Amino acid sequence: MRSGKLSLLVWLVVCAATLGLMLPSFLLPPSTAFVSRDAPIATLSKYWEVHYGPNQPTTDSDWQPFGPAEWSKLERYSGELWVRRDLPELPWRDPHLYIGGMNRFAVSLDGREVYRFHMDDDPVYNHYLMTRHPIRLSPEDEGRKLTIRFEWDRLKFLGDSWIYAGNPNQVFSLFFRADVLRYVYSIICLLAFAIGLALFARRRERLILWFASLAFCAGCGLLFLCVSLQWYVNVGSLYYWKDLLLAFGVYSFVGLYAEVLGAARRLPLRIVKIGLLLYAFACLIAGLNRPTLYWKMLTTGFPWLALLAVGVVTFAIVRYPSEGQSAGERRWLLRGYAVLVAGGLGHILANYAAELNLLSSAYSYSILVLTNVLANGLFLFMLGMTMILVHRVSRVYVESERNARDLLEKNNELEQFHHNLERLVERRTEQLEEANRFLSVTLREKAETLAEVSVLEERNRIAHEMHDVVGHTLTAAIVQLEASKKIAEREDKLPLGKLDTVGGLVRKGLDDIRKTVRRLKNEKIPDKLEDALRELIRETIETMEVEIEAEIVIPLPLGKPAEQVVYHALQEGLTNGIRHAQCSRFRYSLLPVGDALEIRLWNDGKPFADARPGFGLTAMTERIHLLGGALSVRSSENADGEPMGCELAITLPLPEPNAAG
Repeated sequence: MRSGKLSLLVWLVVCAATLGLMLPSFLLPPSTAFVSRDAPIATLSKYWEVHYGPNQPTTDSDWQPFGPAEWSKLERYSGELWVRRDLPELPWRDPHLYIGGMNRFAVSLDGREVYRFHMDDDPVYNHYLMTRHPIRLSPEDEGRKLTIRFEWDRLKFLGDSWIYAGNPNQVFSLFFRADVLRYVYSIICLLAFAIGLALFARRRERLILWFASLAFCAGCGLLFLCVSLQWYVNVGSLYYWKDLLLAFGVYSFVGLYAEVLGAARRLPLRIVKIGLLLYAFACLIAGLNRPTLYWKMLTTGFPWLALLAVGVVTFAIVRYPSEGQSAGERRWLLRGYAVLVAGGLGHILANYAAELNLLSSAYSYSILVLTNVLANGLFLFMLGMTMILVHRVSRVYVESERNARDLLEKNNELEQFHHNLERLVERRTEQLEEANRFLSVTLREKAETLAEVSVLEERNRIAHEMHDVVGHTLTAAIVQLEASKKIAEREDKLPLGKLDTVGGLVRKGLDDIRKTVRRLKNEKIPDKLEDALRELIRETIETMEVEIEAEIVIPLPLGKPAEQVVYHALQEGLTNGIRHAQCSRFRYSLLPVGDALEIRLWNDGKPFADARPGFGLTAMTERIHLLGGALSVRSSENADGEPMGCELAITLPLPEPNAAG
């Protein structure tokens, strides 16, 4: 709180010194006229005569006095006018005539043209109120008739100071002393502009960009307010366009305050910014084509728009007091706003006093303070905005330091976490190594168990193959032996034919065992399933002396596992029917039904009833289930409902045509 009061006190002292107490008294000239070895500067605003019209008058009666009454008419006059008077005494060593406030004119001495300015150019990019035109004279020109022809277009007349005579050094010293504060403030503002651009290049904040834009407009505007600048460089049309900087400066002023207040997206401020920008570009277009309209827009129309902008900014300061700003920023915001408004009011007062001649001397101390009050106020305003920027940057710096400390603390926490994590990983690694050792033992035991299971499964498979392949042949041999036994008992002699058949069957069984062993080694199945099935049926008919009706339709290759199941199922069914059911006739069908393959084997032997399935039938059931099929064995009935024979039914899913292999 005490620092806030101290900064306010220092600010008030700086404002008082800048706006009118100390700095002007040291840097600006005294109220008396400049005195040198030459005579003082002379203002030649009296004893003029005027003539309106395109042609130069030829008689004295065409001329009339040209004084303040005629000056006020020129703001409504458009066309040519002529003024004349006799040159007074020229007591200067290097006499010069200086003319200002004119846009197009030509100067003649005793009818001889000595100076011409923009009489043939259209449009004229020249600021008629700022530019001073030097015309060199000689002491011999004293008493000659000075005639000036103007092309006038409703411009404001400069008054008493539109023409004066003197030594060039005196005139330059006069204007330089009046401009020295503007030079100082201009350099400061342009330095602020350069610093703002450098900061914006690093931080990319819109507040800094608005500050740099306003500093540029203020610096260039103050520089081009210096009349003495034309003694250093060829200003050319820069004076003409300087007033346009005022429009862009007010636009930057509104944008800067909107950004500081955190209200850049508020509708009133956005409307004012867009309006100011459009008006500035309209003035630019007018300045390129119609200079008079350009000056009218900037001197008559723009002040009202600027007043509206100031009102909206005032509303924003009251309406949005704490959005996006600290207490220190708000204090400097209000201070800058106050001095800028004071400087603007002082500038308006100075212009009003000059027009009404309320101040007797054009270079008195009081009017010098008033004429520089806008520059002083603008300088103080930029100082306030700089302090806001310093507050904002320092706040960011403090936040960065706090974030750095937080980051350091988090980094320390992260290191501790990393250390703890390493310890945890070490413990978990030890546990994993122990688990890995246990798992290795378990996997070894499991591998041994799986090897034993594989051996058992392989033994099972061999047993199934031997049963399916050899069992059928041996069954046929047993049937023949039984028949031979009965014949021998009945006829009391050995049936050699039957014995030969039994011998052939035994030999065939041996061959089947060998084939089975070879097939188990090579994992081969019959090349064509239908041929293998029909060969099995033919052999059974010949060796078993049974009848078999067969209907076989295989739509597509079934694949090795399914073909083996179909083949061994027929073997098992024929063997069981002959051996257990004592049948003499079979009916076999293998047909596709929908997306399944149906197998039916009927015999006329004993009904199945509730007999328990044997080894072969159980193994067959397991194989069929593995292929996604189903197996059933049931007794069949005749037309009277009496049991007659047995039927084996198998259903297997047909493979997709493109997956038959």
